[in-house]
Amino acid sequence: MRKVIAVVPVALAATLLAAPSASAATKVCEGGPLMGGATKVVSVSAGQKIDITVHNHDYRGLLVQIIDDVWDKGLWSGAIAPGKEHTVSHGILGDPPVGHRIRFEVTSNLSNNYTYAIKSDRCY
Repeated sequence: MRKVIAVVPVALAATLLAAPSASAATKVCEGGPLMGGATKVVSVSAGQKIDITVHNHDYRGLLVQIIDDVWDKGLWSGAIAPGKEHTVSHGILGDPPVGHRIRFEVTSNLSNNYTYAIKSDRCY
């Protein structure tokens, strides 16, 4: 009986150490489609740091610029291969909730098969 009791606390401790911390989890605060050849501005209230992901669902390349619309600062500009995605992180100092305004300028105009997702540890 003593051997069984000694094994349970060791197994429980190993499980707790291997589990990811709850603070590291991110949630999708905002997401949706991006139209080809168009500009889309998205406002979201989230934590200080956000991750912006653009996914190309089309069979052709995607040219896009991701811009912080508040400061008119380019965060990333480039091409995304067919079936791939690109993620860029952005952070602002301030007490949460922080209002982020992100502008997507999609140069490719042959398709509307693009999506975006803005993730953060907290969404408001």
